[in-house]
Amino acid sequence: MSPIPPIIDPDAQRYYGEDVAKYLINPGSVRAPGRHSPGQLRHARPYLANGSKMFVFPTPIEGFSRTGQAQLGLRHYIGDWHADGITVHYEEGRITLNGLFPGQTSQINMVDCLMMLRSKHVGRGLILYAPGLFFKEQFVLPENWDFTHDEDDRTHSIHYSITLVKIGEGAKVKDPLGMPPLFKTPKKSKPKGKATRIWTVKAGARTLKTIAAKPEVYNNVEKWKQLVSLNKQKLEDFQKKSGAKGGSYKLANVRLPVGFKLNY
Repeated sequence: MSPIPPIIDPDAQRYYGEDVAKYLINPGSVRAPGRHSPGQLRHARPYLANGSKMFVFPTPIEGFSRTGQAQLGLRHYIGDWHADGITVHYEEGRITLNGLFPGQTSQINMVDCLMMLRSKHVGRGLILYAPGLFFKEQFVLPENWDFTHDEDDRTHSIHYSITLVKIGEGAKVKDPLGMPPLFKTPKKSKPKGKATRIWTVKAGARTLKTIAAKPEVYNNVEKWKQLVSLNKQKLEDFQKKSGAKGGSYKLANVRLPVGFKLNY
C-alpha cells in the first residue's frame, strides 16, 4: 500500500492547482519490512507493516512525540505528608506521529493509511519502522487517528495525527544515510554582445549625424538613430535643459555640448 506517484496531468493542474508532491525528488523506496533506502533524504521514510502489507509515509518523519506513563498503586493516610506505593506497571508508552500527506495523492494516502490502521493484526500488532528516530522495530497498537484539511487551505494536502500504543520492541532497524542531491557550480560564461562604448563629444563632431559618420563609431551617417536609441534618457534630459523642441527626429542636427558622453 505504498503511495501512488503524483498525477502528471496538465488539465488536472489547471483546475485543481499545482501538485506540491512533485517536489519530493527521489525519496527512497521500501521493498519489504526492514528493506528500505533513503534516496536523497537523510533517513528512509517511516512505514507501518502488518505481515506482508505495508503503508509507507510519503514524506520523512515530521512532528512526533514519545510519551510514557507508569501505573502506580498508591496508599494515602489521613493527615500524613507522604503516600506509600508500588509500581504496578512501569510504562504505558505512546508514539504520536504528526505530518502531511502532500499534493493530489493525499486522499489516496489517507485511505491506504486508514486501511492499515484498521486492519486485523498479524502477530502482536503493527510494526513501526522509523529509521533515524527509533533504533529498533516498534510493536504498536493503533489507538487513535485524525485526518484534517483546514477550510482556508487551498492545496490538496491533508494533515494527519496518529497515536500508537507501544507494546514492545523487535529487531534492530537498518539506518542507511541518504545522499543529498549534488549541485554543480555553474560555469562562468562570457557575456554575449559587444561591451558598451563611450564617445565623448568634441569640437568638429557635435551632432549625432557627424558622430555616427565617424569611422571609429559607425562609419555610417544613417545610424544616428541608433545613438538616439542607446541614449534616449540622456538626450531627452538635454532637450529639456537646453529648451530644444521637437521629438527625437529633431536630434539629428542638434549641437551637443563638448564633453557630452554618448553610448554607442
